[in-house]
Amino acid sequence: MPARISRCLTIAVVVTGAHLVAGCHLAAQAVSPREDHSTVVNVSDHVLLSRTRRFGVNLGGEAYYGSLQILKNLVSRNPGFEGQQWQSILQCGHVSGANTCVDVVGWSRWPEGFLDGFSFEVLSGAAAGTTGTVAHSSKPSGTPGLGAEVRFATPVPRLAAGDYVVVRGSIDGPPAFGWQVRAEGGATVTREQHDLSPQTPGKQAVRLQASHTGQTAAVTAYFDSTPSWSYVQMRGPYSLRFRAKGIGAHSTLNVRVTRIGAGARKAAVFEQSVALSGEWKDDVLHFVANEPQSANGTMALTLSVTGGEVLLDDVSLEEATDNGTAFRDSVVKALERLQPGILRWMDSGQNWGSSLDNMLAVQDARQPAGFSPGSTEPADISVGLHDFLVLCHKIGAEPWFTIPMGTTEQDTARLMEYLGGPPQSGYGAVRARLGQKEPWTSEFATIHLEFGNETWNLRQHGAVLAAATAYPPRASIIAHRIRSSPWYQAGHFDLIANGQEVNPWLTGVMLKSLQGYDTIDFAPYTFDPFRDASSTEAIYGPMLAEPEMLVHGMMRKQVEAAAHALHPAHVAVYEENIGTVDGTVTQADLDATIPSLGAGLSTIDEMLLLLRDLGVNAQCLFQLTGNTFNFTNERTHDSKLKSPVWSMVVDLGGQSDRVRPVFLAEEMANHAILPSTLETRLTGYDPTWHQPLSQNSAVELDKAHELQTFAFTDGRVHTLVLLNLSRTEAHAVRVEGPEAPRGAVNAELLTSAQISDGNQTAE
Repeated sequence: MPARISRCLTIAVVVTGAHLVAGCHLAAQAVSPREDHSTVVNVSDHVLLSRTRRFGVNLGGEAYYGSLQILKNLVSRNPGFEGQQWQSILQCGHVSGANTCVDVVGWSRWPEGFLDGFSFEVLSGAAAGTTGTVAHSSKPSGTPGLGAEVRFATPVPRLAAGDYVVVRGSIDGPPAFGWQVRAEGGATVTREQHDLSPQTPGKQAVRLQASHTGQTAAVTAYFDSTPSWSYVQMRGPYSLRFRAKGIGAHSTLNVRVTRIGAGARKAAVFEQSVALSGEWKDDVLHFVANEPQSANGTMALTLSVTGGEVLLDDVSLEEATDNGTAFRDSVVKALERLQPGILRWMDSGQNWGSSLDNMLAVQDARQPAGFSPGSTEPADISVGLHDFLVLCHKIGAEPWFTIPMGTTEQDTARLMEYLGGPPQSGYGAVRARLGQKEPWTSEFATIHLEFGNETWNLRQHGAVLAAATAYPPRASIIAHRIRSSPWYQAGHFDLIANGQEVNPWLTGVMLKSLQGYDTIDFAPYTFDPFRDASSTEAIYGPMLAEPEMLVHGMMRKQVEAAAHALHPAHVAVYEENIGTVDGTVTQADLDATIPSLGAGLSTIDEMLLLLRDLGVNAQCLFQLTGNTFNFTNERTHDSKLKSPVWSMVVDLGGQSDRVRPVFLAEEMANHAILPSTLETRLTGYDPTWHQPLSQNSAVELDKAHELQTFAFTDGRVHTLVLLNLSRTEAHAVRVEGPEAPRGAVNAELLTSAQISDGNQTAE
C-alpha cells in the first residue's frame, strides 16, 4: 500500500475491513515502490501487548464557569442549601506535650475554634491509629512555618513532629453557601433545619423572610460566568424544579433566569411568579429558551420574595432531556465520541474533604466539602460517585476512582460493599436504592482504585501525606482493607499507588514498603517551561522530540524501577498532556501554541510510545474539560498571563461546540486501538533530526525520529497509525509484512494548513 505522507504533521490510521482510520494529510497519489527515500513499514504478527486498552481521559470536576460545567443541573453549587463537611490532613510541625499539634503551614486562614469538636485520627508515626476529639484549635500565631494549633481532648503520648493527623467534622455554614444572598429593608435569609419537606433527602433548607413593606429577600445562583464567552447556550426545552412552602398569606416566589453579562441584553430568558400554599410542594416550571448564539456573559437564576415569607429547598435548572445520567447531553455525547477505555474521576479538591456517604448522597443532599487550611469555605459540591459510575457504564469505560487520602478504614470497607455487595447488603442496598441493583463488579471488567492524588504534592496540603515514610504505611492499610473485603475479586480491581514522574528514587522507596498494590502511577507532562517562541522550529522541534526523549529516558527508568522493586508493580499514567505553566513567552504565544495541532500530535505520540515501547496499558489524558491556568513569568514572577492548558474542548454546548486537536488525536487513536498491539519495523529511509538543547522544557535529542508507526489487530481488523513529525517534509511510505492492511483500506486524516492551527476561533 504505497502512499505519500504529506508535509504536515500527520496521523494516518489505516484500517482493513472497517469504516475507520485517522490521520494528517495522506496524499491520494500513488508512490512508486522504487522511489528514492521510500520508507517501508513492516507490520509483523508479533504481539507486543495483549488486552490493549483504548486511551482514557480524566473527567474533571464540576464548576460554575467555563467548560467545567458538566452536570445537568446548571445551579449545582449547593442545590439543597446544605451545610458543610471538612476533612483535612495536617502535619505536625511542632508537638507540645502529648495533646497539641501545630500544623506546618503558616498560611492557614482558619479562625479561632474552627476545628472545635471535630474528630481526629493519627495517620502516621508511632501513634498511628489513635483517635479522639479536638478540644480547641487556634488560628496561626504568625510564627514562620507554623500554622493552626490543634489541642486534643485526650493525650496522644507517642505523637511526634512530622506525624500526620486528619481532622474530620461538619459545620452548619452560611445559610446559602454557593448562592448570593440579598436581604433588603430588614429582610432576612436564614437556614432552616426543622421545617423540612417530607420529600427532601437533605437536612437543611433556606428561609426567605420579607414580610413587611419594602422588604425583599433573594438567593441567586450564577453560572456560565466566564467573561466574553458562553459555555452554556440555553436553547430548547428546560425544566426548573424546586420545593417550596409559603408562610402566611400572600406568599409568592418570584423566579427569574437572566443572562446579565456584558454580551447580553439583560432580558429574562424566563420569569414567572409562583403562588405558594402553607404546605410543602414540589414545583416544576417548564419553558423553552431561545438564546442567540452571540449571547455571552454570566447567567443568573434568582429566587426572590417581596412582602412574604417562603421556605425553599432542592433547586435544579436542567435541560428537559433524559440521557440516563446526571451529566449534560453535550458531555455525554463528547465522551461517546471519544470512546475512552478508562474514565478517571479525581475531583480536583471538591471531594477531597468528603466522606463516602457524602459522595454517595444524591445531589440535593450532598454537602460542600473542604480540605484546605487556606480557606474557610469548602469547595462546591462534587460529582457523585454513583453518578460517575453510571456515566462510565453508559460510555463503556472502565472507572478509575481516586479515593480521598483522608478516607477512613471503615469507609474503605463500605466502598467495597457498595461496589461488590449484593443488593440486600448494607451498602449494596444503598447502590440498589440509587438505581443499580447488580454489583458494579459485574458491570466492569476492571475497577481502578487509586489511593490519593499526588501524595508528594505540597501544594495540596490538607489532602496529602507528602513524607515518603508516611504514605506507604497508610496506603498499605487501605489496600489490606480492600483485599480483605468479602466483595474483593482478584482481577476485577486494579489498586494504584501514587508516584512522581521525575523521581525514580521515590518509586523505589515507595515500593519497598508498599503492600497490596498492583500499579504505581505517574503524570509525564511535557513542554514546561516555555521560553523560546522565536520561530516555528524553536517551538515545535522540541515539542515533537520530547515524547521520544521522555519515554526512553525518565519513563523508562520508572518502568524499570517498578519492575525491579521489592514489591514489583505495573505502571499507569494518571494524567498526561502539554503542561505549560511557566516560562517567559507572551499571551499571544501561549494562545497560538498550547491548543495547537502540534500540541495534539505531540501528546498522542507520547501516549502511543508509552503503550508500544514500555507497555503502559492504562493512560488517562488530562482532561476532558477545563479552564485556563495561571502562567508564571519566570523573570517577573507575574501570574497575570493565562495558559490554555488541559481542556480537550473549546466548549461543550456553548458558542462553538468545538473540540481541540488533542481531542481529535485521541479520538482517532481510540478508533485504531484494538486488543493486540503489534510490532512494526521501519526499513529503507528512516528520517531523523537533531534536536539541540532547547530553552523549552530542556529538550535535547539526537536522531529524533520523524516517522512513528503503531499497529493493532483483533484478528479480523488490522489498523496502522502513522505519524509524520517533520515540520517541512513529506515522506513516501510503503506498508508490508504479514499483518499489513490489504484489500479495502479506509483512512481518517488529521491535518491543517499550519502546525499552530487550533479550533479556538474556527473549525
